[in-house]
Amino acid sequence: MEIIVRNNNIEGVPLLELFRMDQILKKPMIIVYHGYLGRKEFILPQAYLLAVNGFFVVVPDAYGHGERSSGQIVDLFTSITKSVSEINMIIDSYKDSREVDYTRVGLAGYSMGGCITFSYITLMDKKIKAAVPVISTPDWVSIVERLKTDEMMADLKARGILSHESQVEEYLKIAETIQPINRYEAMKDTPLLMLCGEKDSVTPPAGVKKLYEMLRPIFFDKSALKYSMYPGVGHSDTTEMNLELSEWMKRFV
Repeated sequence: MEIIVRNNNIEGVPLLELFRMDQILKKPMIIVYHGYLGRKEFILPQAYLLAVNGFFVVVPDAYGHGERSSGQIVDLFTSITKSVSEINMIIDSYKDSREVDYTRVGLAGYSMGGCITFSYITLMDKKIKAAVPVISTPDWVSIVERLKTDEMMADLKARGILSHESQVEEYLKIAETIQPINRYEAMKDTPLLMLCGEKDSVTPPAGVKKLYEMLRPIFFDKSALKYSMYPGVGHSDTTEMNLELSEWMKRFV
């Protein structure tokens, strides 16, 4: 089985395309986003698995990351919101493609990429049929709260992510305003699988469970809403998570 991996650039967004060479010309598309301070190449193994399963996989560099990096560390929430604003443009760019069925699109992401996924499915003009955030959370306040320890502050300052403590309070106010869990009702019509590590301290899984409990009474199809908690797993994806992601996309996209 031959998997093609090629570079593309769509209106200034560098991305990788992966797909299987076979007789199926119009493949459903999955867009996959990487984590904070990562780049598209870091999730090639995950994208490869989706391509093997018959999807046309698009892996962009998130705003301020990879080939789009200015050399300065980009703010987490800026990267998320800018990346979300580009997704419909990326989908529409494949309208005339002979390789892609642009009416059948799924969205997935890891860590920050999962935050991008959660945020996108709150939009009124979303264009996807299924979403899978992995090791992520719709409760962004919980992400910021964990930054308040002396150890975390020292690490963030050393890496150039923060310059002073007051920035944490600024981030907290932003998170409270824009976090996806505030707009949970807008998610009720999108098949949603959430994959979490039980011991994830970066994106605490409690927010996912909370969202699940809020969505379940109003969800359009109870079988299209699921969260999977992986015992003993921290802030990292597993083979089993990626297989579950692939099966979800095959079912709903």
